[in-house]
Amino acid sequence: IPIQDEPGVSVIAFTLKYPVDNWGEHVVEIALDGTFNTNAVGYEVSAIMGEANGQGIPLGFFLHVSTDGTVTPGAKERILGDYLKYFAERCPNVRFTLSDKESSEIKAMHTVFLNTKHMCWFWHALTCVEEWLAENCPLALYSPQEAHCVFDFIDLAWAPGVHAIGNDAKLDLNSRRV
Repeated sequence: IPIQDEPGVSVIAFTLKYPVDNWGEHVVEIALDGTFNTNAVGYEVSAIMGEANGQGIPLGFFLHVSTDGTVTPGAKERILGDYLKYFAERCPNVRFTLSDKESSEIKAMHTVFLNTKHMCWFWHALTCVEEWLAENCPLALYSPQEAHCVFDFIDLAWAPGVHAIGNDAKLDLNSRRV
């Protein structure tokens, strides 16, 4: 698969010719996922799968590694874009793309597969929400003055858990202390 050179990145990209040539026009869904720290030389390994007639079909593999720390911003997205263009030409009926929450994968999918709907793997979305809910950190402090400076319609006497009565503020006992 032809990939444009990027400084500081080594890339190996290949396709499985038979599945792409014989099933490419039937593929309606493309999924891309990668792993890292799974080999001694540090390559990130990604696979692209297609779905046609209810069957998952391996279409190709993509390996890349940063070689010397001189990678330019957006390099992975550009490299993935070159890789995905190969499949976009051979799989013209793709309607859905899937990936994990990695932004370079999502951006590359959006750039190459223009008329498709992109979805995040359910497991990744669920894990992200679970991690966010499991964080045991204090809530951000609320400053009515700072909020009023940004949005002048916010009442300076209002704060979460506090009910303003005239110039006096009364603590709502069902709320935490403000």
